[in-house]
Amino acid sequence: MKYRREFEIAYVGLKNGTHTYTYNIGKPFFDLVEADSSEYESVDVQVVVHFDKHPDFFELKFEINGTVVVPCDRCGDVFTLPLWDEFNLIIKLKEPTGEEEEDDTEDDGDIVFLSKNETVIDLSEWIYEFLLLSMPMQKIHPLDAAGNTTCNKENLALLEKLTQQALEEEEKAKEEETKSIWKGLDAFRDKNNNN
Repeated sequence: MKYRREFEIAYVGLKNGTHTYTYNIGKPFFDLVEADSSEYESVDVQVVVHFDKHPDFFELKFEINGTVVVPCDRCGDVFTLPLWDEFNLIIKLKEPTGEEEEDDTEDDGDIVFLSKNETVIDLSEWIYEFLLLSMPMQKIHPLDAAGNTTCNKENLALLEKLTQQALEEEEKAKEEETKSIWKGLDAFRDKNNNN
């Protein structure tokens, strides 16, 4: 993943305590960090990072709030998906080992180890991952006040029609396959009856 300097925190000169950084994330961010960002029509997200510096570790709290315009997984029409979430991350500083092989301080989901030789932290990858985690697995139009879907009704009707046609074709193919099996057995039975 490419890095962007604006998402780097040069922590070496910072005093211990909490520091707040605000990032306005738009479509260009996704174009930068993702190979195929065509799924996202529009992105308007604010990420606030509270960076709490301690002598040997850092606590980071990511607050995500905004919207992204995405296609509906059910009907294909685009809609505005609200995003809001919070994520916590701890970065522990470790002494450099001088070796390139892995040691026993592997990264855990919420705890990341960073060499004391490093001078900056690049947040772009974590921001990207947390934005993706803020989105639901299935992106579907929300329900209206009456509890009905707001998906494109024409697209849903077409989808239902095509699904029904596919099921009918599959059933017909199974019947043909079953008939061909019985046809072979009937021929075998007739041959045995003639002998």
